[in-house]
Amino acid sequence: MTARPPFVPEAVVFDLDGLLVDSEGLWARAEARVVTDLGHRWDPAMQRLMLGKGPRDAAEALAAHLGVDDLDGLEQRLEQATLDSFSAGAPPRPGAPQLVRALAGWLPLGVATNSRRALVDLTLGASGLARHIDAVVTVDDVPAPKPAPDVYATACARLRVDPERSVAFEDSPVGVASARAAGLWVVGCPSLPGQRLDGADVVIDSLEDVDPRQFAAAA
Repeated sequence: MTARPPFVPEAVVFDLDGLLVDSEGLWARAEARVVTDLGHRWDPAMQRLMLGKGPRDAAEALAAHLGVDDLDGLEQRLEQATLDSFSAGAPPRPGAPQLVRALAGWLPLGVATNSRRALVDLTLGASGLARHIDAVVTVDDVPAPKPAPDVYATACARLRVDPERSVAFEDSPVGVASARAAGLWVVGCPSLPGQRLDGADVVIDSLEDVDPRQFAAAA
């Protein structure tokens, strides 16, 4: 399945966690720590409840599942556990460095993420990808997180490109919904086994499946 859009792309905007960097295991470790510290049993299915969500939405989903009333406290616990888990950085996903480096030679690149700025700076810096990214938009930069379109719309505005002539790469249903709402053409690349991304324009198994020469040939 080709990831080449049916138009000349003006820019590419990537999600970060689970897409450019292999961070879902680190997220799960942080979430499991919070759940067990609260005296509950960790169930890996909880990870799907929070996949791709912003900090507050993730905390709300977990609080509802566990029956926790202190939402602010839970959000703070999740944030601190995540920073601890990511302290050594997250490795790039297969194909991510090669794709980003190749596309950077043709197109402006952005990152649009539901993570907070401190975590994004840590993750992008450790991955070695930061120097290739022209605009980084985090949940701290916008009024509403994904699935609202704000992060993608803001990334395109900062790149000075038309969202409807731009491409998003996403790994979660929440992210796909956000990118589509902003008007981008969406390539889905699931980070969890069996994850459906029905809203994407095309779905690939790995970023290694993208041929940068074909993808940006018209640019």
